Amino acid sequence: MFMAFTNAWADVQMGQPDIHVGAIWQYRKIDGFTNETVYKFSQRVVSVNDHEIVIQLKNTIKEGAWLRYFTREWNPVDVGDIKFDPFRPEFKFPMSIGGTWNLNFGLTEHGRSFLSLFKGKIVALEKVTVPAGTFDAYRIEIDAETRGTDANAHVSNSHIITWYSPEVQKYIRRESTTSSDGRVRNKNIDELIEYSLKANPGTTNENTSESGAPF
Repeated sequence: MFMAFTNAWADVQMGQPDIHVGAIWQYRKIDGFTNETVYKFSQRVVSVNDHEIVIQLKNTIKEGAWLRYFTREWNPVDVGDIKFDPFRPEFKFPMSIGGTWNLNFGLTEHGRSFLSLFKGKIVALEKVTVPAGTFDAYRIEIDAETRGTDANAHVSNSHIITWYSPEVQKYIRRESTTSSDGRVRNKNIDELIEYSLKANPGTTNENTSESGAPF
């Protein structure tokens, strides 16, 4: 459920999130065509410093856990099989309605190189209901083009809508549609199931600059 609204945030720039080791978010991934849950996954913060956030990713379809590396603005840098140079620009802080960004960046996946252009805009404040609850969220829309660097470069286009909640300090819902050769090829939805911003008992922030308590 989405409801547009206005409040004090309309005139405020929202700074980057204050992330701590031990915070965890659990999501479900939904097939955008059938509305069926494909799998569930969690992201737990295991390290934070002045430059990056490191999370441990687990999901319900594969055994094991994997580390993923992000900038302090939650922009992916290294997600295992895919690495971005300098990063994948999903967010830009401070956030305010009307904020925009364009960024060309490179990525490598399984040894293949690609170039991508992201055009992002913060278009509204909305009240959004997901399994974890109802939250005030920034609606961010991104149009992306990605092409291979070889002679027969494959080109794909994506439209990504992300709802970022300052309360949750992360996105609560994301809709992603990818097309190529004039046809829709993939559509996925991520929704937040539950979260905790508090460190687990015994967890320390020795590897962080904070002093508090897959992707």
